[in-house]
Amino acid sequence: MKRIVAGILSLQQHRETLAQYQERYRPAHCPHCGSGHPWHHGHYERKADRSPRGPENPVWIPRFYCRRCRHTCSRLPSCVAPRRWYGWAIQQCVLLYLWLSFSLSFTSLRFGPSRDTCRRWLRWLQGRHPLWQFHLCTDHPHWGRTPGWPEFWVEVLDRQPLSELVAWLDSHDATVP
Repeated sequence: MKRIVAGILSLQQHRETLAQYQERYRPAHCPHCGSGHPWHHGHYERKADRSPRGPENPVWIPRFYCRRCRHTCSRLPSCVAPRRWYGWAIQQCVLLYLWLSFSLSFTSLRFGPSRDTCRRWLRWLQGRHPLWQFHLCTDHPHWGRTPGWPEFWVEVLDRQPLSELVAWLDSHDATVP
């Protein structure tokens, strides 16, 4: 559905982009019916991370409305993970620690998410691994030479941050929840 705007790596950059070039967020077509250029329909506020009302929270996420099908949609900057309270950087660190054989308890204490959340992220990526590996290896065939799924992701995340990978997958119509 192309709901992630790639290349926006920080919340400060997101704020600046919204202030100076809001059109970057506008989808070319409605994700529901395919009609062209939905119009700007305000915004909603979202916590970008779990920190208590710090200088970065809340952030504005622009919304768009399609006159043809009457649906709204929004697009997130690549620094904000969809449907998650933790950013991509924390998720990447948690996943790497788990793949490097650190325990769930140690990883949870080190980075903040609960053990259940850490386990859920691991299963989330493991469930999407075959499809995402296929998409990533079509663009980077040398990544397909790794022996197993954890080794694949350690190799990939060593070369590119998770936020960029997910934005790339979203732009290539791989389902990113």
